[in-house]
Amino acid sequence: MKENFNLSDLSVRCSGQTGARMKKYMVAKYIRLSMEDLDLCNSEEKAESVSISNQRNFIDTFIEQGEEFQGAEIKEFVDDGYSGTNFDRPAIKELLRSCRQGEIDCIIVKDLSRFGRNYLEVGDYLEQIFPFLGVRFISINDGFDSKNFFGQTGGMDVAFKNFIYEMYSRDLSEKVKSGVTTCMKRGEYYAGCMVYGYQKSSDGKRMEVDEGAAVTIRRIFQELADGKDAKTLAIELNAEGVPTRLTYKQAKGEQLNRHYKADIWNRNKIHSIIHNRVYQGDMVYRKAIRTQIGCKQKVRQPEGKWLVIPDHHEAIVSRELFKKANDSIRKGKIAVYDRSAVRRGIVFCGCCGNRLELRKTKIPYYLCKRRNLLDNAKCNEIRMEKEQIEQTIRTIWQEHCRLFATIPLSQFFEKQQEKLRKQENILMQRLERFPAEKINLYEQFRSGMVKQDMFLKEKEQLSQQEVMVRKEIEKVSEQIDIQKKKQKNYRSVADLVKRYGTSETLTEEFMREMVEKVIVYEDKRIEIVWKYREEFEELL
Repeated sequence: MKENFNLSDLSVRCSGQTGARMKKYMVAKYIRLSMEDLDLCNSEEKAESVSISNQRNFIDTFIEQGEEFQGAEIKEFVDDGYSGTNFDRPAIKELLRSCRQGEIDCIIVKDLSRFGRNYLEVGDYLEQIFPFLGVRFISINDGFDSKNFFGQTGGMDVAFKNFIYEMYSRDLSEKVKSGVTTCMKRGEYYAGCMVYGYQKSSDGKRMEVDEGAAVTIRRIFQELADGKDAKTLAIELNAEGVPTRLTYKQAKGEQLNRHYKADIWNRNKIHSIIHNRVYQGDMVYRKAIRTQIGCKQKVRQPEGKWLVIPDHHEAIVSRELFKKANDSIRKGKIAVYDRSAVRRGIVFCGCCGNRLELRKTKIPYYLCKRRNLLDNAKCNEIRMEKEQIEQTIRTIWQEHCRLFATIPLSQFFEKQQEKLRKQENILMQRLERFPAEKINLYEQFRSGMVKQDMFLKEKEQLSQQEVMVRKEIEKVSEQIDIQKKKQKNYRSVADLVKRYGTSETLTEEFMREMVEKVIVYEDKRIEIVWKYREEFEELL
């Protein structure tokens, strides 16, 4: 995901910082190793060529050989196991944030593909954003140094090179998919966390039945095939203390690749097991695909496009039992839910933390999926009308708009910055006089004009004054940064107020951009977690 840079909203780094802030030259090393790098390595030599340690040593050698970097402060940013096809990486986000705040002067990478493979986004950073921020960019292997293109359009051939990188990334993705398919057809298992009821073989390549969990799987299929409904079975399993997938694997000491909150049985969990064809020995692959390279979002494919490998592994239940259990479910009554609301997943239970489901009735209301599954569950008390939640959101948003109207305009923070800069300049001028005053005092002492005890006393006073001035400069500098941040926050919130301040209805766009989540408690309290909360709170 690309950072949302707006050149018109960015503060020019260099205009107010020339020498006054006394900041050391900061060099950022960016290093990235993707999972594809490791998967496609056929030799230790090739693996080393793309390793993190190799990139680090390569960049360190370059810095050591450059006289201009002597005495510079070095900071390292590492993304281990992330694709270069987008910028949704923790370390790159932190690096770009530091650039925006004026903390980075130069970025060094081994080659452009380490920084990113999306040529459009990389081109934006090299040709617009970094030059605007005054950040130098060096790609060692590509022989690219942005200072050589100052005032030129030299980044154009860089964009072309990144186009080649993007094409390579797409080809690489197809090769990985092809390799996975081949492994699957050989009976190997290519995925992260193992399916509940199975465990990896001793060689780590195949699936084998985990009898400890398989007993529960067989019971679920058999009892539903005999006519029992999923909700009743869930209540029985919870009462007996039968472990769910989460609790079972935690008890075995396994680390899950994903975060699972569901530690009790419910209707949906049982249905997910019943519908999973893996339990009859089939492996189903490519149910959903990414819309484009580097995009996290997946789109579910029609069943006809699934890759199905029959008898891929040992079955836990027979095909006859699998069919009978699924036919039994289809005959039962299915509760009516608004699945679109569930898919958005912004309303949560204040007791257990699970997402609430929206029951589609004449008066729609939210309820917790855990209700009635545990005897002592406070979730039974969770029931909130959809309109009440929406009214609460509207009321709080309108109050925020009212409070925002009382906050000084953006120009106020700019004026505060200007006042603080004047104070900073006065203090810097005072700081610059201390060396001369110390030399003058020493010359007076050497000439006999000032006695030793007086010399030592006045010298100590000058040192104390110098320390105090330096501390004052630091305080003023911090205040300048605070005012800059408040000014940026003001503009962000002002933009939201301009777009949604007069809105009387909660549109899908409003909810997506403004509300992170809604929490409903058993005492009917409603907590709204806003996406802009940090910016707004710091303005107050």
